[in-house]
Amino acid sequence: MADRARVPDYVLIGRILRPHGVRGMLKVMPETDDPQRFHLLKRVWLRRADGTRQEIEVDQVRVIDRSVLLSLRGVTTRDAAEAWRGSEIEIPGDQLLPLAENRHYYFELIGLAVMTEDGEPIGTVKDIISYPANDVYVVMAGDREVLLPDSPDIIRSIETEKGRIVIHPLPGLLD
Repeated sequence: MADRARVPDYVLIGRILRPHGVRGMLKVMPETDDPQRFHLLKRVWLRRADGTRQEIEVDQVRVIDRSVLLSLRGVTTRDAAEAWRGSEIEIPGDQLLPLAENRHYYFELIGLAVMTEDGEPIGTVKDIISYPANDVYVVMAGDREVLLPDSPDIIRSIETEKGRIVIHPLPGLLD
């Protein structure tokens, strides 16, 4: 489970893309590697771009490929669904599911120090970009960004308890 000291109050689990159909369903892009987890939800918190958050009950979940169709209590028309377009779907941090060994939530990695196997400091993880093949860590190294693919050839260890990621820099990676 995630280090409780680092768990935020709310954790992003998806983004509402658009209405789906005329009965208020929402098409959601999940921010999880297992969209089936949406079936476990009873309530979610929707956060609009202005930061306002509203708790709402989940009525129905359908997972289709990598997207989720979500029906929420009280959202019964296409217009009502349209009002939530672009909103983020969150859950309280204390409702996170445990991850398999050597798996991490993104929030656990943001802010970790990155260093080489020899102990040379590289920078700090600023962001994570998710691609189908693998994630890419955006590391601030002084005044520039370094992109590190999450590949076992490069990432040797992720030690959240020590606040660091140890890498093996392949030739040209840090240039």
